[in-house]
Amino acid sequence: MPNAGSQLVLGTAQWGAAYGVTNARGALTDEDVAAIVELAIARGVSMVDTHRTTDPAHGYGRALSRLRPWASDFRITTKVFGGPSADLPARGQLEATLEELGVPAVHACLVHDWSTLTDAEATVVAAALAEAVEQGLVTRIGVSAYDAAELERVERVFGGLSAVQVPVSPLDQRLCGTAVVDRLAKVGVEIQVRSVFLQGLLLDPAADTPLGHHADVRAFHRFCEERGVDPLAACLSFTRSLPWAGPVVVGVTSAAELAQIADGWAAEPIDADWAALASDDVDLVDPRRWRR
Repeated sequence: MPNAGSQLVLGTAQWGAAYGVTNARGALTDEDVAAIVELAIARGVSMVDTHRTTDPAHGYGRALSRLRPWASDFRITTKVFGGPSADLPARGQLEATLEELGVPAVHACLVHDWSTLTDAEATVVAAALAEAVEQGLVTRIGVSAYDAAELERVERVFGGLSAVQVPVSPLDQRLCGTAVVDRLAKVGVEIQVRSVFLQGLLLDPAADTPLGHHADVRAFHRFCEERGVDPLAACLSFTRSLPWAGPVVVGVTSAAELAQIADGWAAEPIDADWAALASDDVDLVDPRRWRR
């Protein structure tokens, strides 16, 4: 059964950088962004995921300034840095984001570099975000994480936790069936999901790249071909089958791509043995390990 509580979230990484292993268009034009946002609003997408950054290596670039004209139309998730990559304390980063967006508050603020922080650094940034909640600058706070071990550390260190963002796809099922995800969902933590297409890798059965030729990627495309289903629809159907999955972040390079995703999201669920597609190759499912 599909999870009726999940919803699409418009990602903005492509608004400031050539994000995505299959992205052939590069960073988007202003016209591209306007068309994507207008279609998102028309199709009922009410959430957006973005990030302030002063380091080009982290992508996003002009995403905030491009989002500003429509910022009040969306519930916004943004991120801050807690370690040496931060140019300002966490509170200052959030305030700078609000100023650039032209809004008084955001829906959620997550710690982007959680996996690299010491416990002392993690405690400081968590406390700063908890104060921001008290001051009405943000509703939910938490972290961007990658696996169950990181989420368990979040439980231990992060006071006031109310949101996390994690990668999930038909190949990346590391969090499925884990006790920590069940605990977080039970206490009302919003579990946002990203990388449902594995940066687009799962959408192109003809990708002539080492990652595209990986045995687990090929198995996924055979699964889709044998059942006559579109890979995009398969990824979305799998994600919606997860009872704990909340908002689902998707990045696009055109309004046409967003329309395809919205159509796939609305399609009838696919009945399948999803567990058979899970990959145990962390070098594949964790893009941080990819050789660019």
